[in-house]
Amino acid sequence: MDLRSFVRTVADSEVVDWTPILRPTLRHRFVPRTNPKGEEIGLAADQHSLHLTFLKDIRITMAYGMVENANYQVPSPNRFASENARTHLLDCFWEGRLAFRDIIINVGRNRCLLPLPEEWTETGMEIPVLRYGLARLIHELAGPPTIFDEYFSMSGMQRVNRRWP
Repeated sequence: MDLRSFVRTVADSEVVDWTPILRPTLRHRFVPRTNPKGEEIGLAADQHSLHLTFLKDIRITMAYGMVENANYQVPSPNRFASENARTHLLDCFWEGRLAFRDIIINVGRNRCLLPLPEEWTETGMEIPVLRYGLARLIHELAGPPTIFDEYFSMSGMQRVNRRWP
């Protein structure tokens, strides 16, 4: 299976195709902790908050929730610019190995998970269909109970048929 087929399989799946993986998953990230002087004082362990197995092919697993940027600034004049946002990692695994990683942005004071656009613009940010599908899936699996498509269009994003990844 090539990368595009792998991503298409995940993006085209449904919520009912996934089941949670119980912890521990032993997929931690260790981040240096520093004091106010900038001196390293230890390590902090971080991990994804959600781990899933694809029921149609258990070689495919997914993890979501590890914070990439806790204080992401959405540029103005986007309607979500004044509200706090953060980015999270979405990791897709093939037979336990990281095969693909994307970044998802949590906007609107935790009201929606959206794909992170390559560039924020005032007029229509183009999001490839597969990337839209991945973000929509993770919103439905792990996001708040809001309507993804409403927030997607409110943000100024538009689906386009463009090759990705």
